[in-house]
Amino acid sequence: MAGMTASRPLGGIRDKDRVEGNKLALSTLYSLGSTIPQRKAELSAEQNGKPSSTKRLLLDNKLLCSKIREEADELCRTLEENEDKSRAASEKADALYHAIVLLANEDVKIEDVMQVLQQRFSQSGVEEKRGRISQG
Repeated sequence: MAGMTASRPLGGIRDKDRVEGNKLALSTLYSLGSTIPQRKAELSAEQNGKPSSTKRLLLDNKLLCSKIREEADELCRTLEENEDKSRAASEKADALYHAIVLLANEDVKIEDVMQVLQQRFSQSGVEEKRGRISQG
């Protein structure tokens, strides 16, 4: 009985950490998902000085696609070269950021992507792919 009681607080701490981590992840994604479209909306306004890197990406589809390919390659290299977690997290952040810029460029909301991911939780990859093929 004592062992069970001792494990409950640890489980509670882990659950609390997980919830806090989820909140941080979602708030960060939603912040990016709303900030980047704001940058897109500002493109038509007169620009003073050099545009931000986000605005440059939004103005140049070739540059954006080039950066996404570059970041995807760097992301894969973190696995292939067994890089440390810090480097892997940095490359994942770069890839995710550029993907969110692409979403904004195409007027796709992060919520739309999250909804698709949520729907996929309940089906296998084979079923999901079959569904996409039949829709296309």
